[in-house]
Amino acid sequence: QEKAKQGGGGGEEEEEMTQAIVLTPGQQVVAASRLTMWAGIAVFATACAYYIGKELFPTKMSPNVVFNKALAVVRENPEVKRRFGETLKGYGRDHGGHREGRRNFIEHTEYTDEVDGSKRTRVRFNLSGKFGQAFVFAEVSSQMKSGEFVYVLVQDKANGRVITVVDNRAALTAARLSGGSKEGMEAMGNLLKGGGSASR
Repeated sequence: QEKAKQGGGGGEEEEEMTQAIVLTPGQQVVAASRLTMWAGIAVFATACAYYIGKELFPTKMSPNVVFNKALAVVRENPEVKRRFGETLKGYGRDHGGHREGRRNFIEHTEYTDEVDGSKRTRVRFNLSGKFGQAFVFAEVSSQMKSGEFVYVLVQDKANGRVITVVDNRAALTAARLSGGSKEGMEAMGNLLKGGGSASR
């Protein structure tokens, strides 16, 4: 009888454990809500870490990096300095305010080039000097070295005249058509310039 009681007691314990594991509908809702909440927090934390890392360790494709390097190139261009002055200031979108914080946003577009598949970053910012103001347009490609540009163009706000500071679009086309070989790039470059043995 004692064994029977012991056996019966074990069955009751198992039944109690089974009942403890089974959750009521209300408890299931609470558990699912908690799981969803923690999953959301994990996704949010991951996204925050990504964007913080992107800001702290910007790549050559970052709009601010493109802005800084393009401004440095523009400031060294003799034609730009003659037209707008020696001291040149670059800034982002002008909202008409006097606070510098309103000019920190650099207008940009990030896209993938359909022809060569490279990632591109295109920026536009304002340039101001003693003798006038201008828009600066610059673009970089993931297939180019850091500090190299697809183009850097300066457009005078007064008359719309464009000063070409850098323009490597023809060179990129030549590289693509030549398959990237050095000889092919030189031949195609000469052809685009109207030189080379083929034009003689």
